[in-house]
Amino acid sequence: MNAPLDKRTRTNMTSKGQVLIPKDVRDLIGLVPGQPVDVGINDRGEAVVVPQGAASETPEQRRRRLLGVLAEMRRDPLFDRPSAEIMRELRGDDPLP
Repeated sequence: MNAPLDKRTRTNMTSKGQVLIPKDVRDLIGLVPGQPVDVGINDRGEAVVVPQGAASETPEQRRRRLLGVLAEMRRDPLFDRPSAEIMRELRGDDPLP
């Protein structure tokens, strides 16, 4: 398995043992509804979800898929604005002098 993601998302498990995998994570690892997945514990003791067929994905196929995800993210209007502008909007205040 490849290196773990730097970003983590917290989710809850239902009383039936179901866990919602957030959309951004599903998209990143290529999960689709109805697709079987393998669930287990890796050698570091971490829980992992591996889509079936992921092991057969070549490095070039993974690269293309991830570049597609990045291209989709870049179409988000937030990526076209300076961070100071975004922070000013989120805080609702003027920047420091």
